[in-house]
Amino acid sequence: MSDFIYSKKPISKGELTKKIEAIYSKEKPQIKEFHGEWGSLAVSQNLYNGFQVLETTEYICTVIGGPILHFQDNIFLTKDDMCTGTSSILNRWLSGDIRWDEDLSGPFNILIINKVTEEIICVTDLMSFIPVFIYQDDIGNSMLSTHVDALAKTSRQIDRIDIVSQIDFILHGVVTFPYTTYTNLRQLFPASEHKILSKLKNIQSSAYWLPSDNVRYKSINKAAQDLRQGLQNYTEAVVKDMPHIAQFISGGEDSRFLSAILPQDRIRDSFVFLDFMNREGKVAQKAAEAYGANFNIATRSKAHYIEILPKCTELVGSGFQYHHVHTFGFHKSCKLDEYPAVFGGLFSDALLKGARVKKVRGTSRFPFIPQIKKQNYTPDQTLKSNVFKKEVLSEIKIRRQTHLSYVKSLRGESAEEWFELWPSSMNMNIPNLYGNRRLFRSYEPFMSKDVVKVSASVPQSWKLNRRLFHKAAKPMLKPTKWLLHSNGHMPYFPWYVNSFIRFIMWSTQILGKKTGIIKGNQKSWGDWNFVMNSKEWQTAKKNYSKNVTTLETALVDKDVEKLFIDGNLSKSQLKNLMQVLYTLHSNRK
Repeated sequence: MSDFIYSKKPISKGELTKKIEAIYSKEKPQIKEFHGEWGSLAVSQNLYNGFQVLETTEYICTVIGGPILHFQDNIFLTKDDMCTGTSSILNRWLSGDIRWDEDLSGPFNILIINKVTEEIICVTDLMSFIPVFIYQDDIGNSMLSTHVDALAKTSRQIDRIDIVSQIDFILHGVVTFPYTTYTNLRQLFPASEHKILSKLKNIQSSAYWLPSDNVRYKSINKAAQDLRQGLQNYTEAVVKDMPHIAQFISGGEDSRFLSAILPQDRIRDSFVFLDFMNREGKVAQKAAEAYGANFNIATRSKAHYIEILPKCTELVGSGFQYHHVHTFGFHKSCKLDEYPAVFGGLFSDALLKGARVKKVRGTSRFPFIPQIKKQNYTPDQTLKSNVFKKEVLSEIKIRRQTHLSYVKSLRGESAEEWFELWPSSMNMNIPNLYGNRRLFRSYEPFMSKDVVKVSASVPQSWKLNRRLFHKAAKPMLKPTKWLLHSNGHMPYFPWYVNSFIRFIMWSTQILGKKTGIIKGNQKSWGDWNFVMNSKEWQTAKKNYSKNVTTLETALVDKDVEKLFIDGNLSKSQLKNLMQVLYTLHSNRK
């Protein structure tokens, strides 16, 4: 949980509480409200120990998320001290010694209110892993929130839908920064201090860190060493006084790296969520056993990913793909919300393996082909669509061009990669964190400050073909040296060895599917072919399609049924369309 809404203009007591409660489907969090000459603030209870909202005679300090503090120990994470971490951050800031890019690690947002001067300071983390949204009107009122829909309702902008952003989301799975799905709401810049002063209308922002394209490493081995050490430092700081923790396990290599980094003298419960015990689950079980973790599998209905659409869309907010909240429902059935820490491997691919680097055609279809960067690719290319009007596509292109130009001012050859990384809301996978952090104490080591900084300061070529990741992970992968990845390679070995292994396994799997030896969904996530042919999908389409009228000004053909069956939208875009239709349906309630 843990969200806030701040308004410079005072708001009636209880109103902000209702807006935050609407984020959650069943269990409503405890919410505190504060009111004064400086405005109004509502904050829901933080799941992470030690980071509850703190009020002194002069200040109110709110911490969203559970950052690791590098200027002191983090023992308070396992204690009942409500505000120890919050107090430490506030005091560090008051002393003038705070270094946001070094002193705090992982996803966070800090809001500090000076009740005397009425100055408001909002600090976003290195990548805006936890985004903050802003609304400003013409008469000097400013509102901030960590949830875009809660802010839209509070500012009475819920009907001011940005159609261009909605189409952008349907096509790309993200809304181009700094826009949101609402016309008058924007996202704040990452790695920045943002100030709202009582006598000024506009917010003042200053960056404390930028992902500048300065290659800091001459040796890939040194970069790998720093990467491995940074991950170990982060996990050790979290679990220092935790005897029993949880982690996600899979048939892949990220969770193996994570399994090895987590202290082996702790009780570790590992979890995987599947349609049934398939190839992914069998490999995950062997990996868990190799690293001494308790293996747990939880199965879901085959229609799970359409069933969770309403609740998860409300949880993560409009303009963010809901289906990345793979843990929803399991946070209760598997009691994830009872662990002091639950570790995941999110953003390893994005930051370390060049997942956002566009490769030459055929690389994804034929995984045994070495990864080669596609030249002359640009994410602001002219969009072509038989579904949406040219003027809407043109505006999307302009927005993407503007964002790319900004990223190019920071990055060189890797600008196209960082276009989808900076800020992290440009990465369609990030809603996984948005959901998890509101459901349980989620920790993502690959989002720690050391990983982010290594990623920003190595040549892009080191990320391709797993070179940097492999150098860092290899010593930790020895317990599973001969265990295949669920996709058919051996993570312990470098890419040039795996090219042969992958070809053999890829051929075997293709043959197995054609002959019927391999049946069913063998992957981690749901079978979208089944989902989109299910009665649940058809019911949702019927219920939500009534709201297509909001999008009609952007459509070439206003027949919503054709949008789902004419083949002009990919499966991913159909998921996004369904979510947009639900959002418009929800906003009308």
